Amino acid sequence: MAREHQFASDAATESVEALSFEQTVPRALAHRQALGEVFVADSMQVGEDEFLLAVQIPRAHSVWFDRCVAFHDPLSTAEAARQSVFVVIHRHLGIPPGLPFSLQRMEFAMKDLAAYRDNEASPLQGHLRLRVTRHGASLLLGGMSIDGELTIGGEAALTVSGDIAFMPRGDYDALRAYRRARKPLDGATAAAVSPLEPAAVGRLDARNVVIGAPEPHRDAGGATRYPLVIDRRHPSFFDHEYDHVPGPLIIEAWRQAAIVTAHAAGAVPTPVVALTGLDVAFADFGEFEGRVECSASLDPAVAPAAHAHVAVSVGLHQFGEQIAAGRIELSPYP
Repeated sequence: MAREHQFASDAATESVEALSFEQTVPRALAHRQALGEVFVADSMQVGEDEFLLAVQIPRAHSVWFDRCVAFHDPLSTAEAARQSVFVVIHRHLGIPPGLPFSLQRMEFAMKDLAAYRDNEASPLQGHLRLRVTRHGASLLLGGMSIDGELTIGGEAALTVSGDIAFMPRGDYDALRAYRRARKPLDGATAAAVSPLEPAAVGRLDARNVVIGAPEPHRDAGGATRYPLVIDRRHPSFFDHEYDHVPGPLIIEAWRQAAIVTAHAAGAVPTPVVALTGLDVAFADFGEFEGRVECSASLDPAVAPAAHAHVAVSVGLHQFGEQIAAGRIELSPYP
């Protein structure tokens, strides 16, 4: 799962007290439209390529508070880390908002699930340390890798890493046009997909269910396929306009597909389980014109009856091609 990285900067530890939770950063820095969707409160640079950020998850959030246990959702802090990368890029590295980007890889690994226990009185908040490694002549012509560690209450809770590519608007538009021209989009219309019942994926609100009923037969690779529910009215997954299926929606769909597959196989006793590991890579964009499917299959090296940490291989498919793939780890709550 996520790469282990040693943060050596003593300044990062000393600077925690200087960060504020009084307000969020400007929404444009986090690439969000609604103020309530911004999870980064403050940031500062503590080394040549090292940054410290204060993050907070609202308890009443429509997606992250839709849960059946008194634990904050670990995936909510992965979203906070994603936003943090953009804050660092724009506030500290001088790249203006509006630059197109492509998420190529994302990993995270839970270090302490107990740190996410909800005291039912205050929001989850913590400090994220990020280290940035730049690639290419500049961010405009290359990209970056990030490694981070989230602490909650002073204790390490999560590690995260990823790769992001940036490009000028003209290059992005040309890339999208080239990719779309190679797909059967003329006259294509994706049929509406009815979501599963919320309890099947450990949710309470049907609006947050993003996969439909599984296909009756497994695919050629032995995986179960689930159609993606794409509701462009969703207030969080579609906080603003996209020209492709957004990454956070895909990751949530993978989580739900992994839960249903693992539960059906008896690998987890209940759909109410924690996502404690993620390692995914994206090769292409998902288009709105065609049916998008998630695939999920249990790791054969893991005994389905173990009821402990369960590994699930996942994929994303459209127009007969696999456009993303990875691995998810599910764990029971304490």
